[in-house]
Amino acid sequence: MGYRHCVEFGAWGGGLKFPDIELEAGAIVRRFGSLLDGQAGTVTHGSEAFAYRVATPVAAGHRSLDTAVLSTMRGSIALPGGLYSALELDLGGLARAGQASTEMMSTGAFGAPELQQRRGFVVDSLGAIGVRGAIHSGAIGVELAGGMRAVSYHFHSSYHNCEQMTTLTEVAPVAEARVHGEVWISPWLTAGATAGTSVIEGHTWMAGLYVGVHTRAFGGER
Repeated sequence: MGYRHCVEFGAWGGGLKFPDIELEAGAIVRRFGSLLDGQAGTVTHGSEAFAYRVATPVAAGHRSLDTAVLSTMRGSIALPGGLYSALELDLGGLARAGQASTEMMSTGAFGAPELQQRRGFVVDSLGAIGVRGAIHSGAIGVELAGGMRAVSYHFHSSYHNCEQMTTLTEVAPVAEARVHGEVWISPWLTAGATAGTSVIEGHTWMAGLYVGVHTRAFGGER
């Protein structure tokens, strides 16, 4: 019977010449300003096409707010000095659309269609830079995230016993300040939470939970 060579205590946490890479998956709730105000579109019923526009109320200088529930996928890499950078993709739907009204700009042989807003689809593509420090059982940090948001708003149109769906897709910049914390649940797994707010628009926020997988045991910090 042979014996394997003995290794130093903690050798399972080796590979320190490589930076710590973390892959995260989780869920996020976002509340952000509706992108619908002043947008225009068309809906077709048979051979007739109808133009419409959408308006959202503005109260105390703030737009109507949408609420979205998203799945998030993110990869981050540790940098010297406690810094890190990350790329993030969030996909999901509108759980609650902000208040909006539609106005038909044209009519047909049977008048104008009736439009009712339905839910929609949201995609956020973001990059982040932050700094974090280790605590006894995990890490906590602050970060700035920015990128683009695309929202597809769906409307149900009814016209003379004909029903149709029409979509408006709008794109807007995103810039957020966040706190980001996690705890170790094994040498390579973390569970964490994040929360933040927009730095370009008031009355908006985001919060989420995630699990992460690291390429280095305890992030190479032990």
